[in-house]
Amino acid sequence: MRRRDDGVQPPPELCEFDGIRDGYTTAAAWRAAFNQWEAARREWAAERGVDVADMPAEIGDEPWDPSSI
Repeated sequence: MRRRDDGVQPPPELCEFDGIRDGYTTAAAWRAAFNQWEAARREWAAERGVDVADMPAEIGDEPWDPSSI
């Protein structure tokens, strides 16, 4: 994808994902919400012709899932 820097700034909700703060207490719920967040970022970037890799991203910790042991 081409890169363009014309001062386009993504909305704050697309720059930070903190699933624990948002109430996702299982790893499965966190991952599902995270996948939706990533999809929204890709869609936003594609609509504006920017590279999603150039967007700022802060990602919070994933909750520990005892069933994964």
